Amino acid sequence: MIRRHARCDPVRSLERHVILPEDAGQATTDYSPHGPERIFPGYAVSPIEYPTWYDPHHMKDRTIRACNRTAAILLLGAAACQPSVTGVSPARTSSDITTDDARSRIFLVADDSMQGRRAGTIGNFMMTSYIEREVSRFGLEAGGENGSFFQVVPMVGRSVDSAATTMAISGRSLTLFTDFALLRPNTTQRYGTSLPQATYETVYGGRAGDSTASLPPGAVAGKLVILDAPLDSAGNPTAVLTSPGAISVSRFPTAAGIAIAALDFSSPTASAGLRGRTNGVADRPGAAPRPMAFIVSIEVGREIFGAPLSGISAGTNGKAVAASARFIDEPVAAEARNVVAILRGSDPALRGQYVAIGAHSDHVGFNNRPVDHDSLRSYYRVMRPEGAQTRGVQPRPPTAAQWARIRASLDSLRRLRPPRLDSISNGADDDGSGSVALLEIAESLSSGKRPRRSIIFVWHTAEEGGLLGSAYFTDYPTVPRDSIVAQFNMDMVGRGTATDITGGGPKYLQLVGSRRLSTDLGDVVDSVNAARSEKFDIDYSWDAPGHPMSRYCRSDHFMYARKGIPITYISRGYHSEYHVVTDEPQYINYEGLARVARFVRDAAVAVANRNDRVRVDKLVPNPLLPCRQ
Repeated sequence: MIRRHARCDPVRSLERHVILPEDAGQATTDYSPHGPERIFPGYAVSPIEYPTWYDPHHMKDRTIRACNRTAAILLLGAAACQPSVTGVSPARTSSDITTDDARSRIFLVADDSMQGRRAGTIGNFMMTSYIEREVSRFGLEAGGENGSFFQVVPMVGRSVDSAATTMAISGRSLTLFTDFALLRPNTTQRYGTSLPQATYETVYGGRAGDSTASLPPGAVAGKLVILDAPLDSAGNPTAVLTSPGAISVSRFPTAAGIAIAALDFSSPTASAGLRGRTNGVADRPGAAPRPMAFIVSIEVGREIFGAPLSGISAGTNGKAVAASARFIDEPVAAEARNVVAILRGSDPALRGQYVAIGAHSDHVGFNNRPVDHDSLRSYYRVMRPEGAQTRGVQPRPPTAAQWARIRASLDSLRRLRPPRLDSISNGADDDGSGSVALLEIAESLSSGKRPRRSIIFVWHTAEEGGLLGSAYFTDYPTVPRDSIVAQFNMDMVGRGTATDITGGGPKYLQLVGSRRLSTDLGDVVDSVNAARSEKFDIDYSWDAPGHPMSRYCRSDHFMYARKGIPITYISRGYHSEYHVVTDEPQYINYEGLARVARFVRDAAVAVANRNDRVRVDKLVPNPLLPCRQ
């Protein structure tokens, strides 16, 4: 890992604390906005505590102990790092939402010592520890589990158990990853995680994603449903299974499994992903069984039915298939935790209802291929103005004019400083800005007049890992789900100037989803903005149905919307630092961030003070189906 600050060398600090562990905990953190004191007392040696029911497949005691030892060593190293932060006041933050407080907080949470805050790592663990310390200092009520501010999300690293995953037809064994592979469950594709060894009857269910073919539950119960490959917009077969897979598993919930004959169309990248390790959440005991999902070759489908699938009618039975499947779930290095705090409402009749305000505490971590920070920044500002949004899409080589702009930008930076290597994605804007804005709102509301309804603040983890934290919170909320009347989600609210985004400026703001479930919520948000002296120019274009960027589907708010909770997604837009190592505190527009925080605070209070809860007067999506922009 490349560090830019000599004061925080992870190798040196780690070696020092492995040799001399007795000095762990002696370090002070003078960059804290509330004084020169340790921000994470006690966490350097605390074991990782998962819920008592949390027992993923193949997770042996020795694995947990080894993981805990690794986490403890990393925490010792992290505690030793003294982030080199300049311009950060050691004074306590104020109850007002100010640019100085926002700046202090972002320089802290986006420091290199946080290691990019990837969920399930020490960096995100430290981030959630800092948030917990702050909301406790504000005097907020713990809204997590067991009287704490935390809700542990049982995040795992999930890979295929090759030894326990088999498939055979008429005694002929199929080859894993060549003839068939497993599809992993995620927040919208609710596949199963295991299939007992047995011989399963098969039935053809039509084309994946096609809702016109229908089979009665009795025709598929306990069977393996074979599906033809879905079609793309041009009518060609595809292995892009996000929507078709989710639709299929929701259509056949009583099946033992579904198998989509699309492996031949899988890209090299997608095929490698089938073999790799991804994020997941361990199943809770007593969870309803879900169909296991496979992707199989065209030839496997033909062998089962003795003919191409395109010529078979739905409901046709095929040869029995002997199969078993299982994933290996391994613990992450450190607990993935949502932080949940409550400001109790003032009205006895309404305080049992909640207005939720959220942001995500995680980012994407670091990589092992350092790059020159200023060269990358100069190139991306010209060639990729939306940062890694266009990753995987190779832009055309720069024209002579573009090269001149890149060179001029880099030359100006070289006159200020020498080259510097960088490998840490600090996530100052994504979503350090939203997390800090939420802290500012929480501190402001905790010191003033309380609204009638309660406010619940949730810092979700693992948004970058697939909306895992918000999915877990809305699946297993720490307050009654139907008591949450609305949710405001802030993600990337720290930029938005004219140099960041076309059409940007000091008043620029993007809103998504505010009228998708509730006309009332959209009216409240617009009326609050119209009454403000620092009114925003709101860009609703990103909320258009079918917009190719699918912003409505890509952050934590959708996990609330799928449960029928009206949402508003607040952002100031993508920019050239999006998911790039150059997303750093010095590029944040702190005045704009503070304005966004004040606006969201006032909108949430307006919803909380209404006589009636905002009505859900639009169609609620099927929570088992993928999001549709």
